[in-house]
Amino acid sequence: MMTLFNTHSLRLHKERSQKTGKDHAFLFAHVEKEMTERVLETHQSFEKIIKLSPEISFPKEEPFDLILSCLQAHWTHDLPQFLTTIRLSLTPKGLFLGALYGGQSLFELRESLLQAELALTGGASPRVAPMVQLSDAPILLSRAGFSNPVVDIETITITYPSLVSLMHDLRGMGETNIVEERQKTFTSRHLFEKAEAIYKASYGLANGTLPVTVQVIYLTGWGSG
Repeated sequence: MMTLFNTHSLRLHKERSQKTGKDHAFLFAHVEKEMTERVLETHQSFEKIIKLSPEISFPKEEPFDLILSCLQAHWTHDLPQFLTTIRLSLTPKGLFLGALYGGQSLFELRESLLQAELALTGGASPRVAPMVQLSDAPILLSRAGFSNPVVDIETITITYPSLVSLMHDLRGMGETNIVEERQKTFTSRHLFEKAEAIYKASYGLANGTLPVTVQVIYLTGWGSG
């Protein structure tokens, strides 16, 4: 299996975010609220519930009535296998509800960093994790064997006063780059200054702030029953 992410870096980032996460948890709180509303809309009660981390590990008391995954699945090395494992761990009438970042998330940041690095070095390294495209999500659920798969999407725009403030928030959320093939050397301040200039010129708002697009794909699937 191809190793997309550095698992050790992920663990360190998440441990660091636990110390300051409450100051940067607004997005997680919003998505968890949306997921809770979706669960309530089923008008069913669930007894055995588990909320997953990227390093999927089910206790012995499976199967579960409800399995939740909130903005974590983008760090898995093998998303199809991740979803298949979840489906196999559901009761026949169990529910899986997940939320993951869609492919348009942070497109402004990705493009600005890419153009800045190309301008300064003539090459570029991956700086943002790969994300699922909306068109692929229903296929992933169906191939994993879920019954009645449903996919819907929410697009959120957040504004920041500067690129530094955006990167500070991503770091606080534990969402900075851990792609295995990323550049391991220190990123120069000049690169971020160039990227911010490109960001403002290409996407900046009239009031000087930087818009950031976050695309959230919600996945719903039932067990075999």
